[in-house]
Amino acid sequence: MNIEEINKKQEEEYRKCLKAILSSSANKKIIVAGPGTGKTSIFKSLLDQNRTSGNLVMTFIRKLTSDMEEKLGDKAEVKTFHAYCKKILHKQVGEIELVPYLPKIIKKDAAILEKDLNDFDTKLRTLDERSPEISFYLERGDYYKTIGFDDSVYRVLKLAQNDGRVLPMFNQILIDEFQDFNRLEVAFINELEKRGNILLVGDDDQAVYDNRSSSPDYIRDKYNSGQYVIFELPFSFRCTKVIIDSVNLIIQEAQKLGKLKGRIDKKIECFLPKKEKDSNKYPRIIFAQCSVLKTVAKFIEKEISNIDQSEIIESNDEKEGYPTVLIIGQKQYLKTVYDVLSKKYRHISFKPSEGVEYSPADAYELLKQDDNSNLGWRVLIEFFNKRTLKRIIKKTEDGKLMFVDAIGKGFIKRHKQALKYLRDYKNGQKLSTENTQYLKNILRSFYKKTIRSFTPIKKEEKKFEKDEPTIILTSRKGCKGLSAGFVFILGINNREFPRKSQDPSDIEIAELIVGLSRTRKCCYFISNKWLISPIDSQRSWRDERKPSMFISWIPKNFIQNRGYIRAKDIE
Repeated sequence: MNIEEINKKQEEEYRKCLKAILSSSANKKIIVAGPGTGKTSIFKSLLDQNRTSGNLVMTFIRKLTSDMEEKLGDKAEVKTFHAYCKKILHKQVGEIELVPYLPKIIKKDAAILEKDLNDFDTKLRTLDERSPEISFYLERGDYYKTIGFDDSVYRVLKLAQNDGRVLPMFNQILIDEFQDFNRLEVAFINELEKRGNILLVGDDDQAVYDNRSSSPDYIRDKYNSGQYVIFELPFSFRCTKVIIDSVNLIIQEAQKLGKLKGRIDKKIECFLPKKEKDSNKYPRIIFAQCSVLKTVAKFIEKEISNIDQSEIIESNDEKEGYPTVLIIGQKQYLKTVYDVLSKKYRHISFKPSEGVEYSPADAYELLKQDDNSNLGWRVLIEFFNKRTLKRIIKKTEDGKLMFVDAIGKGFIKRHKQALKYLRDYKNGQKLSTENTQYLKNILRSFYKKTIRSFTPIKKEEKKFEKDEPTIILTSRKGCKGLSAGFVFILGINNREFPRKSQDPSDIEIAELIVGLSRTRKCCYFISNKWLISPIDSQRSWRDERKPSMFISWIPKNFIQNRGYIRAKDIE
């Protein structure tokens, strides 16, 4: 079969798949959709058919929500799980703040009260309702009049289970990335099922969020339940042929090792009518073994400099644009690469996750809304009068005494004055020398961070040149929801990725598939023999890192091997 016949066959098959989904009258549907299969276009077509109000689109990945809001916002309410649940709670109980660091606060409270309670997030996510953690967490959350991410969903779930009318009726509910949901979120979806037509979309090959108690088993259970009509989107409009063929071979090799048990069998092909040109131009994955991490950074810098200007301009298209380059790896790799690339490239983004932390600036933000915020005063006491924290937590354990009523009046007066100066500064007033010194005396080491938080945001229009590459650096989990023209996956070493040289986990296999399938043009696998130097401080040779076993899962004719590269090999 020649290329014209293949293209025609694929176009006909895609039209059939699309027609089957759009013409189905089933009220429960699942689409098993691989990487880059045009889910958002399907959502748009479905919503165009249902022009009535009452449509809801949900996922938990904020980047995807932002993209879908831009494309679907005029047709549906587009929300993350947590934003939607906060909205419902606001209607039910009034104004409530969503505070990401709330679990940390409550864990510290439990320790102060000498209660052996921990891992509140996991207890909520797995609906471990017999544990004392959930009841304690909810009581403290009520006292602080705040919610965290997981308990926002839990609270709405409980309300809906008691009275289904808490959730409105919907014309069409669209749920994306279902493979990444946990037991709590699935239970919430089960309540939404009762409130309108529902479509679940996911791919169990891309389930990477094990760190939030999610599991691909939930989409597999729905798939096999017999309650849903099953559809497929078998064509990738994003990836080139070598990328999709490699993904399929990775899955086969993983299954030979007994991995991916229970996997949903699905077909995924490169859609050549759209990707034939790119597939011919970039027929192979590029593999390079660099000497040390600095060499990795220099190698990437050189490869970016060789990208065709036409490819950069295409990636920066105002309507259909995407990052030119995506660099995926652990923070220790990304920091060095960023330090090198940021000297040359202006449009580069690297925001490593530091976990959910809090500071006095967060307390003042709460007190700005409510002078008597229990959580606001609790945070300030922790940072500026910690010796009294234990006594106050114990006095407020029953939830009757306001935190502010247990604090000395002098402390309250000083920080209310600080808040006044910060509010004025936020509103554009310049801080006097006297007021600045007052804040420095009160905030001590937190002065600079707090001032930055209250500094008025100036809108600056940065000149953006379409022939300059845009570059994003992120982790193997953080790349979910992204795609780029050129993708660099770092740390392709045994005992690193995968951690067990000959025994990769299902999550690592999924991370490999996700990273690889972010690619629109060309993908690079980069290994490094050493991290900093082959010689340690004792002048002894360090053990060499070997290229990952994952490389052997891809046929040699799919790979352009650049060989071993040292710093002096890069011009």
